[in-house]
Amino acid sequence: MFEQDRVLLRLQQRVLGEAAIAACFLSGSYGRRTTDAYSDLDVALVFADEAARERAWAERRDFVRSVVPFVAVKSFDGAHVRPFFHIALYSNGAKVDYRYETKEALQPSYFDRDIRILKDDGGWLKAFQAQSAQAPLTQPRLTTAELTALDERFWVMFMDVYRLLKRGDYDKPFTIYLELLHFTLPPLLRVLPPEEPARQKLLRANFSHDTKATARQLVDLLEAYVGARTAVIRRFHLDFVVDDRFETAVRRVIGS
Repeated sequence: MFEQDRVLLRLQQRVLGEAAIAACFLSGSYGRRTTDAYSDLDVALVFADEAARERAWAERRDFVRSVVPFVAVKSFDGAHVRPFFHIALYSNGAKVDYRYETKEALQPSYFDRDIRILKDDGGWLKAFQAQSAQAPLTQPRLTTAELTALDERFWVMFMDVYRLLKRGDYDKPFTIYLELLHFTLPPLLRVLPPEEPARQKLLRANFSHDTKATARQLVDLLEAYVGARTAVIRRFHLDFVVDDRFETAVRRVIGS
């Protein structure tokens, strides 16, 4: 049983009693009021200035534990997402993402247009929400240089996995396959909209003990990648030159 509401109640009590927290709000599904039994909590803790945030950040793990003191918790810094971001998983199943913000640095954002206010000293958050409601949606994108770097690595690692699978090896290519998916799929999935057919094909990646079947599915992944790459080039009008000679030769080798 996931107990988000229990954590939410305790969180609001905690921030209301913490003078250093000038404001606090929920974004994401809790901000939009579209939660379900498995939603996580996206929490923004807003501080008056940088010095106040630095002091609070130094005590972030203690704060996370103090929200629900009788529930065990694991947490870590999400520097891969953004600065001053701490991710917590409580043992009752609730996951909470804590953003540590300052009034000065926090800019109105399309993604903060729908928020649920837990604390707002002086009405500052209401003004912030009104400004966020007017903020445009900024689309994530890939540059030509980023796509080039991704593409160069993709082909080399793809063939590493394919050769090993054709040999009948299962163990060694698995870790390479995971790495291949890790650096290839997230950037492409992030910039392609859900309705893009090429995006949906990327989600069919699979790996099994049947190395022959996995090798065939890897060929499908190659076609999905090329389709997604084409969609990205078209979508962002990138000056990306496809090496047709090389890719045609590789396809001939694998029989695609």
